[in-house]
Amino acid sequence: MKLIGVDVGGTFTDVVYTDTDTHQVLIHKVLTTPADPSVGVLTGITDLCKRHGIHPTDIQQIYHGTTIATNALLEYKGARAGVITTKGYRDILHIGRHQRPQHYSIQQEIPWQDRPLARRRHRKVVTERLIPPKGEVLVPLDEDEVRQAARALKAEGVEAIAVCFLFSYLNARHEERAREIILEEYPEVFVTTSAAVSPQFREFERFTTAAINAFIGPTVHNYITLLEQRLRRTGLQADLHIMRSNGGVATPAMVAEKPVLTLLSGPAAGVLGGAWSGALSQRPRLITFDMGGTSADIGVVTNGAFSEATARDTWIAG
Repeated sequence: MKLIGVDVGGTFTDVVYTDTDTHQVLIHKVLTTPADPSVGVLTGITDLCKRHGIHPTDIQQIYHGTTIATNALLEYKGARAGVITTKGYRDILHIGRHQRPQHYSIQQEIPWQDRPLARRRHRKVVTERLIPPKGEVLVPLDEDEVRQAARALKAEGVEAIAVCFLFSYLNARHEERAREIILEEYPEVFVTTSAAVSPQFREFERFTTAAINAFIGPTVHNYITLLEQRLRRTGLQADLHIMRSNGGVATPAMVAEKPVLTLLSGPAAGVLGGAWSGALSQRPRLITFDMGGTSADIGVVTNGAFSEATARDTWIAG
C-alpha cells in the first residue's frame, strides 16, 4: 500500500511517502503557505511525486495532521462568531466558573474575557427551557425570536453561530430546530450546536467548546474544502484522513463540521509516533517534543503507554 502523511505547521509543511510493500520511505519539506495552506500541501505532494517518479493515482491513503485550527485559536484569528442561547444565560461564556488563572493577582488577563470567542453584542438570547432528568420541554422554543436573532447576527456580519441551550445534552430538539431556522434565514453561515459538539453536562464547558467550534469553523471548513478540491484536480483519488485530538482519524466531512476535534491533533500524533519510535529501540519511557513556528507540543510516554485527558481537564490558549 502506498501512503502519504502530511503535517502542516506554522512554518513548514512536511510530506512523507511510504510504500508498505517495499518499505520505501521518502521525505519532502516545503514552506507553509499561510494565506491558503492547501497550496503548500499540494505543492509538497506533487513535488515529491515528480521527483521520485510516483504516479498520483497510485497513492491509496493520505493522512493529514494540521495545526490550522490550533493556530487560529492561539493567534486569536478566527471568525466573527455569534451565540444564540437560552434567555438569562447570555454571559455564561464571560463569567465562566468564577475562577481566575492566578488566584491572588489583581493584574491579570482572563483569557475567556480578554479574548472572547463571541463578543457580547453578538450573543443573543431566546425564550426556551428544557429540564432534567430527561430533557422535557418546560418552555417551548420561541421560533420568532430565533429568526430575529439570526437576522440580527446576519446584519452584524457574523460568520459563524453557535447554538447553546440549557440541558440540550439531554434533548437536542430545540438546538436542532434553531439550527434549521438560522440556515433558512442565513444559508451561508457556519452553524454549530453545543449538543452536536459536546453533549456533556456543565454549561460553561459545553458552551465554550461550541463557541470554539464556531470561532475556528469557517477557517477550517474552507481549508478542508479547498484541499479536497485541489487534490482531486491533481488526479489524487486517495482517501483523505485528518488526525484527531484523541489519536484517531476523521473524514474531511466530519472535520469540516466539527473542526474542534483537531485542536490537539499535533500532540496526539507526536505522542503516538514517539511511542512507536521508542518501541523500535526498546525505550518505553519518553518525552516527545515538537517545536513549531507557532506552538510547541509535548507528550509523555510511560512504559510504552499514554493516557487521554478528560475533556474538562483539557485547555488551549487559556
